[in-house]
Amino acid sequence: MSDRAVNASIGPRRTGLPGLACAAGLALAACGDRQPSAPPAPPEPAPQSTAPLADPILDRGAILSAVDSEASRAAAGLAPPASDPLANRRFRMRIAFGCLGPEAPPPEGVSDAGAPRWSRSADGRVIRLRFTPADWTAGDATGPAVEGFERVGGVWINQPWMRTGGCPAPGLPVMDTFALPASPKVGLALLRGEGASRLGRADDRAFTFTVRGQGDAPAPNPVRGYRLVLEGRLIPWAEGRVIRCRVARADSRPACAVGVVLDRLAYEDGATGETLSEWRPG
Repeated sequence: MSDRAVNASIGPRRTGLPGLACAAGLALAACGDRQPSAPPAPPEPAPQSTAPLADPILDRGAILSAVDSEASRAAAGLAPPASDPLANRRFRMRIAFGCLGPEAPPPEGVSDAGAPRWSRSADGRVIRLRFTPADWTAGDATGPAVEGFERVGGVWINQPWMRTGGCPAPGLPVMDTFALPASPKVGLALLRGEGASRLGRADDRAFTFTVRGQGDAPAPNPVRGYRLVLEGRLIPWAEGRVIRCRVARADSRPACAVGVVLDRLAYEDGATGETLSEWRPG
């Protein structure tokens, strides 16, 4: 061991006990004139924003939950609240279709307006998506015509008991929807005022899109069908309410329609969510 190392190791023994006592007492009291330092001041709280938070966009689940509540109120004969909290809220509704494959045209005399569908061309090479709004200008399943709108289109919300916008679970038993008797349903009333955008209006124009395959290959069947996407605002329409329900029978669910103004209509691939085509006002 070097001299320097030895001297360093025995150096503290020459300081005596007073220095050690002072060092040991720093946690409890000051040594000599030294005072304990003051604790640091707490950080200033970050300023809170006073800007109001934007209302979230209402999705399929939120809209159908509101429809359930309104249907329950109507069936119980309860008066609606003084104001409608849904008025002018933004929404985005997804409606899955074609989950079981291509759909045959409806029987003669039966209209498929109000429901999106897809089918193959005669040569089987391309898939055609089609949606035509139903004409509810003269009234709908929830009641007579509403004044103040030039046209009222309609779209049925399929599987209204499902809160998600995808296809039902595969393998469930199904029936041909055209073979079922008509019954009250849930729908969106597509409202169009004088001179407003033609988006979603009820007439003989359909919203169509053609899906093609790669190269010379035919378009493949979709894995999880397609989705019709409707976006816009919820609008008070019948009796100043966004949702109108009509009770036809005490033992049946009321028919309900939700008043909306569209600013976007689109088709999506049901598996990937890719936007295939869209329409906007203008």
